[in-house]
Amino acid sequence: MRNGSAWRINGLVSEQDQIEHETHNYQDESSNSNIEAPSSTLDIFRSHLDGLDQLMEITPPEAGLSTATTSPPTTTNSSSLTEQKTISSEGAFLLQTYVKTVATWMDLFDHSSTYQLKIPPLALASPLLFHCVCAFTANHLALSNKSLNASWKLVAVRHYGQALRLLIDALEIPFCETAMTSSMLLLSYEIHGAIKSEDYRRHFLGLTMLIKSHGITARSTGTDRANFWIYCRHEIAVALANERPLILNPEEWAVSWQEGEGREDVLGNQMMWFLARIINVVFGPDGATDASRPAREVFLQELETWRASLSPCFIGIPYGDADEDGFRKIYFTVTAAAAAAFWFHIAHILLYTEPILQDKDYIPLIQDQAMKITNITISDFPAALKVFSTHGLYYAAKHIKTISQKARVWNR
Repeated sequence: MRNGSAWRINGLVSEQDQIEHETHNYQDESSNSNIEAPSSTLDIFRSHLDGLDQLMEITPPEAGLSTATTSPPTTTNSSSLTEQKTISSEGAFLLQTYVKTVATWMDLFDHSSTYQLKIPPLALASPLLFHCVCAFTANHLALSNKSLNASWKLVAVRHYGQALRLLIDALEIPFCETAMTSSMLLLSYEIHGAIKSEDYRRHFLGLTMLIKSHGITARSTGTDRANFWIYCRHEIAVALANERPLILNPEEWAVSWQEGEGREDVLGNQMMWFLARIINVVFGPDGATDASRPAREVFLQELETWRASLSPCFIGIPYGDADEDGFRKIYFTVTAAAAAAFWFHIAHILLYTEPILQDKDYIPLIQDQAMKITNITISDFPAALKVFSTHGLYYAAKHIKTISQKARVWNR
């Protein structure tokens, strides 16, 4: 597998001159037009916030990819079966890699696999979405293959710049589904280095306004529903990193839960809803006062009621021997169940001791929760779980007892 990837990557390196040429052309074009090129989605959202109320109408997705990437889309009928879209070798490799890697992250709590199954065909009909997918995937390769970081980073930046230009065009017309999905992908691209910055929170303000203007909630369907829950997960990560309430109040999520729900992805989203409400209390204006205690007690009861109704797949099974720090690997049959269990334990730590310890009697319970969190993270789970666990791990490491244990958590 590694050799195959290296072969493809070496092919891209051989096209370095062409990539640099296209990058300089983009920069020259921006300079000649006397228009400052946007550096991130924040720049774009800032320039369009006043007009977001006009984005309520839905329009068809954009036309096909530009001639530099693929030929115009064709209709699927008997007279045009021989007409085929074409993409570059680079584009094909990035789309294939996307489905195997970052798309699975997005579908963590989505058994319909929206980002793996629905987004690739849409990307072939939308230059905006295509460049977003390529930018996100290339950036992932740049970060995961350090020896080839320079070449993949250049590819990622090129696609990212093209995507930003196309996003401006998409936001200047009535709202379309592709603009929402593209914004989500671009924010996922940008999250790597800026999650604790104020600018990144403002990115979410822009995306929140897009969601509100289109009426997207937990009751939406299809791609809108998938985008909504991915947005919520990202915003929870930002809120935890900054220790601040969420921008989109969970009361506005319009959740609807069925008693006896058994699907792991739905229950995972339900845990995200619990966690969002808990964050708003813990890091809200009364979080450090006794006024928050009644709400904390209610949440602890709600969490226990939620756990009591779970199926056996949510029960982790220990395997192997405990190590010198007392940690032991845990097996879950479903990755989404493991992720939900992880955040279940994080929710308890927040309620027990953030931003201040609520009761000394909670200290042994805090240690138990921190151990369970670490047991999950040292276990053999797909990247989909690990990608969204980083900021939860901070709280496990912060409160776990010994220096040796803290080091183990931080090294995950």
